[in-house]
Amino acid sequence: MTEHDDLREAPLDRVVQEAKDAYLPGAVDFDAIEASMMKRIEAEQAPLVEDLRASSLRTRLMRGGALALAAAAAVAIVVRREAVSSVPESAVAESLLVDTNHAAPSEAIAGALRATEGTGDVRVAGESASIGQVLRAGDVLEVDGSRAVLERPRKVSWVLERAHPELESAAEARVARARVKSAGEPLVLGLEEGAIEAQVTPVPQGEAFAVDVASGSALVRVAVHGTHLRVTRTNGRVVVDLTEGVVSIGRPPRTGSTYGTLVTAPAHVEFDIADLDGSLRVDHTPDRVRTALAIAHPDLVAAAPRATAVATTAARDSNAVVEPSEPQDSPSPPVAAPTAAKPSTPHAEGVTASPSVPKGTSRREAVAAAVRECAAGKRRAADVRVTVTSSLHLKVRANGEIESAQFDPPLMPEIQSCAASVIYKLKLDESGSVSVPIEFSY
Repeated sequence: MTEHDDLREAPLDRVVQEAKDAYLPGAVDFDAIEASMMKRIEAEQAPLVEDLRASSLRTRLMRGGALALAAAAAVAIVVRREAVSSVPESAVAESLLVDTNHAAPSEAIAGALRATEGTGDVRVAGESASIGQVLRAGDVLEVDGSRAVLERPRKVSWVLERAHPELESAAEARVARARVKSAGEPLVLGLEEGAIEAQVTPVPQGEAFAVDVASGSALVRVAVHGTHLRVTRTNGRVVVDLTEGVVSIGRPPRTGSTYGTLVTAPAHVEFDIADLDGSLRVDHTPDRVRTALAIAHPDLVAAAPRATAVATTAARDSNAVVEPSEPQDSPSPPVAAPTAAKPSTPHAEGVTASPSVPKGTSRREAVAAAVRECAAGKRRAADVRVTVTSSLHLKVRANGEIESAQFDPPLMPEIQSCAASVIYKLKLDESGSVSVPIEFSY
């Protein structure tokens, strides 16, 4: 490097040095910084300590208030229990009998024993039952040489008795037994022996009442949403006598409505529990249907009298036969007496009662048209439209009469009931197993 080169680099070195002096920090006095921070902390400590003390005071006050409220609640519970215990049990039972609609859902009330007939025993959970006793889910009702009449106000009245009380002698009689499987909606009873006869108030949607019969691993459900029926079980043989409405007989689903064979009144049905499909027989001859019991509704509440459709029909029928009931401690009207009332078929609300069949329509098309007209009676929101596709499987006798009908997949119960009122009145020009495709929108 020459002297000339040194002279050229000298100005550059000065510029670099000036840049270093301007951008590199000088010596940092950490002690001074720490001292300054400690002074600021000491100056701000007093307000923080006051806040902490105030927070502690609030916590102590809240704990004290909580203890006081807990003590007051304990006193209220003790007083409430004393007040409840002072009410007679009979009064509690009577209030549950009269107004079960307002009971808490957790109580799962299935109904109450309204009356008994005969000199035998009526037991609930193995203990002698008294009038007004409430049944809940899981309870077992037994009737030995008697008849028990139960009621779920404004929903269903039902009778449990021996399978054939008019034929069985005292030595042949078996104890009638039923279990409350579900006390919700619908009310489901498991019939183990004997007969259940029920008058069911129709519901707008779904099923209102069902009777289950089981044998081994086989389980069959007879489901209704408004009808009068009798289900009789002797060992594994079941007989259903239907005087009003429509029932569905099939396997109970996990949820939703029962998928099975639709049967409309009047009908006498027989089947074996272990072989439902192979043994099911349906006879719509009115003379084959057992005479229905008139399950009357005495006025449990004077301000709210109730009467069933069967009782009303019996009152109109001049040929109705009313047998006197057994003497009881207190006077009461006859509880259940046979009536010769003509079977009828009620229809669900909001569904066309009697679909019309246009003249000149083929029998198969008449069946499909009846289903479509029933579906048209269902109201939906104006901006919602549902299209349904199903198949109707019919079992047709040699003379063209329809013995049984089954939708696959099932339709809404109220649509099925409405359609059945027309389907069973038709005669087809074919026999055996017939399938009719169903498609409609509503």
